[in-house]
Amino acid sequence: MPKRQKEKQYQSAREHRANQSIRSGTASSAAGGAARPLPFDCCALTLTPFTTPVCSSDGIIFDNAAITPYLMKHKVDPVTGRQMTSRDLLMLNMDKDESTGKWQCPVLNKPFTDRTKIVAIRQRPPGNEANVFSYEAYYELNVKAKNYLDLVSGLKFTKEDVILLQDPNDEKHCKLRDIQNFSHIHTQREAAAAAAAATTNSNTGDSGNVRHSVTASRIMDKLSKEKRKREKAAEEESKKLFKANDSRDITTEEASSSSKKQQLIYTDELITSVKLTSGKASGSFTSTSMDIARENISRLATEDEIITSQCEQLKRLKKKGTIRMFTNLGAMDIEIHCDIVPQTAMNFMMLAKKGEYNGSKFHRSIPNFMIQGGKKAVESGGSSKGKDDQGSSYWEKPFKDEFDDRLTHSGQGVLSMANSGPGTNGRQFFITFKSCAHLDRKHSVFGKVIRGLDILRRIEQIPTNKENDKPLETVKIESIEILDNPVSEALDLERKRIETRKMEKQQLLDSRKSSALGLSSTIAPKVDAAAARRSNDSTNESSDIATESFTIGKYLKVDKRDSTKAMKQKKSDKSMEVDVGASRLPPPPKKTSFGDFSGW
Repeated sequence: MPKRQKEKQYQSAREHRANQSIRSGTASSAAGGAARPLPFDCCALTLTPFTTPVCSSDGIIFDNAAITPYLMKHKVDPVTGRQMTSRDLLMLNMDKDESTGKWQCPVLNKPFTDRTKIVAIRQRPPGNEANVFSYEAYYELNVKAKNYLDLVSGLKFTKEDVILLQDPNDEKHCKLRDIQNFSHIHTQREAAAAAAAATTNSNTGDSGNVRHSVTASRIMDKLSKEKRKREKAAEEESKKLFKANDSRDITTEEASSSSKKQQLIYTDELITSVKLTSGKASGSFTSTSMDIARENISRLATEDEIITSQCEQLKRLKKKGTIRMFTNLGAMDIEIHCDIVPQTAMNFMMLAKKGEYNGSKFHRSIPNFMIQGGKKAVESGGSSKGKDDQGSSYWEKPFKDEFDDRLTHSGQGVLSMANSGPGTNGRQFFITFKSCAHLDRKHSVFGKVIRGLDILRRIEQIPTNKENDKPLETVKIESIEILDNPVSEALDLERKRIETRKMEKQQLLDSRKSSALGLSSTIAPKVDAAAARRSNDSTNESSDIATESFTIGKYLKVDKRDSTKAMKQKKSDKSMEVDVGASRLPPPPKKTSFGDFSGW
């Protein structure tokens, strides 16, 4: 019978590293695919075995015949993307086994594999060469022996002259040698994707990457032409409507903008329906210096409370906004999430409607990251103060951030607000070139490019200034056309709702006054059922007793019945007492008194 193997009560070093990488989120499988480390004997540029090896200061090995013309043309490191010249390369002196054709350690004569830890020791002088050894030989013969002399040339070196070429246990170095992280690989893939998209667009007229047959291509062309005709007809009709209702729109805009100044809005008129009183009634009750107030009147709403009510109305509409941004490189259609982040969407839509973004330049562009814009356009001949003015929000002050788990910086073409810290949103925004998960819950996402991503790729390819990331070519917003605007609809609904609420309050106040004066009112006030029954029973009472008073002391009623009615009421009370049967309550205890203790 085979012996049962005991369960292992510990973790090996490899298992511990794997679990730690999974917990920290740095595992290669979580990044969207398995790691592809570069084989040791292959060039990082051509991905083929090298013959004349050279390396950079990071320990990445290239073939001298391939890297030299690449550096003369691009002057950047093909792996990291940083600036580099041929002077930054080191010639590697490596020993090769002639029988097997494999590179090996010149001291131990062990062949190098993909699991071997390898180092290179720089030779000084001349300083541009390095001898390659296995880490085992370097550690045993140099570090342990404290003998910092090169094992081949005998030249003295320091720890700074040791360059790590391969270490399977160093996660940082393995990530650097991962083929998926090479800069020139990303560049080639993006160029191929752009060329494929351009070819597809020219052949089929469709923005997708699906290859259609000849018949399907004809059908798609016909559908796209009909769609363009419908869009053009809708645009012309909307323009006609805008021209016809121009004066009406101006009056509504003026009414909405001046409502905060001319029309007084109280807290109980907002969509939140929170009644916050002015405190005059309680103040007059406790202080003799204040005028007497018998009713608790709602206080005036602040500007922030009015904005919050408008944003809540916009959120309840559950509608998306759509704009068309015309740049000097082309047009992009953008969807605005008015139903998720209403205040951020309202700020952007209202600024766009006022034309605040017309002529604004994109002043910052970082490839593989984002492009930022939205500054106030400087007119020709403007002052220097205007050039430094970046502009504020639609409400002339910063507003708070709006975060939602449904809106993240994932993918290309995400619109998000630029800020200088929490609660500092203004008018500047940026559009992402790729996913930026580290910006989630730091910048408010409010839109996404749904059409015109090729324009965004063209903007990304424009060279920039290395010092301030400013595009060397002018990229600006010529105009913004609003296609779907739920913000105006929400503001109109909020204004009508407030007017209706004011009319209801005025009607209720008029009905109270008329009922208090004993006049017939056309609109009945809102009273409870008990008050209605009491008013029907007491028909002979005066008007101040028959109706409910909504002031202080409304429960203190004066009995003004005559004496005969009072006597009848007493007699009826007595008759009621006779008719009532025995009480169900227990009899009261008998009163006893203690004199002395003789009765005990």
